[in-house]
Amino acid sequence: MAAQLVLASESPRRRELLERVGFSVKPMPANVDETPLPGENAETYVKRLARLKVMSVATRIQQTLYPDVEHGRLPRGATVRDAPLRWVLAADTVVVQGNDVLGKPFDHDEAVYMLQQLQGNEHYVVTAFCLYDMRKSKEGTQAVTTLVRMKQMTLNEIEKYLAVGESMDKAGAYAIQGVGSYLIDSLVGSYTNVVGLPLCQVVEMMQEMGADDILPFM
Repeated sequence: MAAQLVLASESPRRRELLERVGFSVKPMPANVDETPLPGENAETYVKRLARLKVMSVATRIQQTLYPDVEHGRLPRGATVRDAPLRWVLAADTVVVQGNDVLGKPFDHDEAVYMLQQLQGNEHYVVTAFCLYDMRKSKEGTQAVTTLVRMKQMTLNEIEKYLAVGESMDKAGAYAIQGVGSYLIDSLVGSYTNVVGLPLCQVVEMMQEMGADDILPFM
């Protein structure tokens, strides 16, 4: 059985995507400030958050072994070779429509606003992920973009969709893997990227970084 992959996220969708292809996942949600920095574009923002989440969880794990560890780096001469956990993965997703970067809606009114902006238009879904090797203190970060076109909707249709109850914890206020799948007219790029984790690119990075111990199909 493959070694466990630490998922620095509380997203059940990312965990389900990984487990569906055979990964053994240990979820450890990260607690980080997700406030965008002034002038920060969407790709820079999600890359920064993915790395913050990874390093927050990696530091927490390493401090259980070495209480004096700082900033996710092990002290000189220390090793986690015999530790049960080695690889940490985190991701963050936003929706970009025009000049607006849409995260998760704060409330019902903002969810309505987001869907009114998206309906009948094309938008981009940008997901960044960060993979961290605690044994070697090495990391890899990548952002993936998918072009999505949403069907036209009336306000009444938007309200009916929101009543389903799957919108409030989703970037852009819709779930492509849920009832919201019927809202999507077309997409160009990675489908799993829209769900929250571009599996193809994640596995490619794992292979490049030598994460054979967590890959279930190697």
